[in-house]
Amino acid sequence: MTGKQEQENKQSQVGRAGEDDDKNALEWTVFGVSLLLVLSILAYLSYQTYIDTPSTPDLVVRYYPDPTDNAPQRYRVEVYNEGGETAEEVQIELTLEKGGEVLESAQLNIAFAPKNSKREGWVNFKEDPMQADTLAARVMSYKRP
Repeated sequence: MTGKQEQENKQSQVGRAGEDDDKNALEWTVFGVSLLLVLSILAYLSYQTYIDTPSTPDLVVRYYPDPTDNAPQRYRVEVYNEGGETAEEVQIELTLEKGGEVLESAQLNIAFAPKNSKREGWVNFKEDPMQADTLAARVMSYKRP
């Protein structure tokens, strides 16, 4: 075979390969389902982007007695971020007060609290919280990422 004949042979093979590429029903079904999924995800993400209104973190602190044999003055602290943004390095302080005077305070640090999330932690007191008039919790500080 000469170089010209080989080139013509290759071109005729390329032409024949494209002729037999008819897709069967399964291939069209998979293509249709895949296309539908991709378009649905794009529509959902576009909708979420459209309705999302950025807002600062909004931290809510709740606490409950949670004693154990080894830690009888232990409290469980729940921090809810009801805002639209993550809060980092959250510092919570719980104080025991009696007659307007602070008897004891405990701090809890949380690395991050994503938007619309709940984080938990525990604090221990030396003093018996039942001896205090008030147990108060507050968010001391946090950062925006």
